[in-house]
Amino acid sequence: MMAQHSKISADDVLRAFAMDFDSGADVLKRYLAEYPEHSAALVDLSRELMREFDDEILPGFDELALVSAGIARLKKNATSVRSLRAAPVKVFTDAIKVLSLPIQVGIAFRERRIEAASLPHQVLAKLAEALQTSTDTLLSFLALPTEATVARARKSAVKPAAPEKVPFERVLRDAGVDDQRISSLLHEE
Repeated sequence: MMAQHSKISADDVLRAFAMDFDSGADVLKRYLAEYPEHSAALVDLSRELMREFDDEILPGFDELALVSAGIARLKKNATSVRSLRAAPVKVFTDAIKVLSLPIQVGIAFRERRIEAASLPHQVLAKLAEALQTSTDTLLSFLALPTEATVARARKSAVKPAAPEKVPFERVLRDAGVDDQRISSLLHEE
């Protein structure tokens, strides 16, 4: 059951938990059983949600700073997806060099042709670091619809069809990566 949920980000689990939350322990127990990898964050959030607030007391400097930091983090995440969408292909082809993979793989990432669920966590983490973003932001970017680069559309004699999302393994095979390297990338711990 845990493998089924391993692709769900901590933020998504916490959002769902906050929506389902009630003051009883049943919801927390269910989420802890389903998402043990996020147990510490779930317990922290449940404590936060159970805190009582006095509506007569205005928030202090620390509370306002915490809210401001959270809003800034959300804005940064949105800006990062926007900046990845605007980034030229070279940014992705340079980033993919961290994994010693061919340029075609970088182009597939830029065009969002790779099924995010097929990406090993290590590959995702290394590429996100090379792109100077978070894995959650990179996953959000990859979840967007596919997009052929403008240069590719210009070079075509016929209007190119919208690319489709394919598993990471297929992108590697199409780029000519050897079987041993593919196996090591897909099964890297």
